[in-house]
Amino acid sequence: MEREDKPNVAVRDKVTMNPKLLPGLALLLGGLALCGAGLWLLLSPPQYAATARIKLENDEPDSAGDISYNPYFIQTSFEVIQCQLVLSNVVAALNLDKVWGKKHSTGEPLKYAECYAILRNHLRLTLVRNSKRMIDITYCSDDPKEAADVANAIGAGYQEYRLQSRTELAASGLQILQQQYQDEEKQISLQPTNGEPMLRWHKLLAEKIKTMKTEPTPKTVMVQMVDPAEPPQSPVGTNRPLGTALLAVGLFSLLGGIRLLKSKS
Repeated sequence: MEREDKPNVAVRDKVTMNPKLLPGLALLLGGLALCGAGLWLLLSPPQYAATARIKLENDEPDSAGDISYNPYFIQTSFEVIQCQLVLSNVVAALNLDKVWGKKHSTGEPLKYAECYAILRNHLRLTLVRNSKRMIDITYCSDDPKEAADVANAIGAGYQEYRLQSRTELAASGLQILQQQYQDEEKQISLQPTNGEPMLRWHKLLAEKIKTMKTEPTPKTVMVQMVDPAEPPQSPVGTNRPLGTALLAVGLFSLLGGIRLLKSKS
């Protein structure tokens, strides 16, 4: 037992003899981390944020036109705006696969999955304060014009998505009504003595079908571009003063750690 205790005693004595070892290592490692963060902030290109504001309407609003009764509408809209179906149209509209291929890669067009990842990482969606149906689409880029173009393209892409979805829904509903109309015609031809109520309903159904065929789908019902994005004049990041401060503190910590490690107890 005495032999097993001797190494532990030796280690304990060594630590006791070097009380500045642990503080010195802590200062050294902390200084390296602070210097790395400071250099990253100083060397990163400035970022510009552009915001486009859109106004949403529910496809089936209540009598007051309010969507507050559906707590999932805004959250669902956020998910749809960020989905590949919408963002892939943004990539195609702005040729981002080619533009970013030259900017971020060897010149070859990026894959859509890569473009989608870049868009998602630089996109921020927020509900406008004190509003139930206005969304700010903010996009960050090192190019102010690109930031504004992408933010506007995302708003337009979502507007087109909602319009297409509404059109497809209307077409599906029209098809159902037309099938119902044909079924009623057969029933009336087989039983012409069913009376006035069915004939009146059949006539109303015909008017409804005619209206749905001729009435265009109003774009403003789904999404309105309230405030298009403009190229920002000043960057929102990188925080260069913070980077300078972190680098200075990191260097001070490094020097302190080195001095502690070199000093004798």
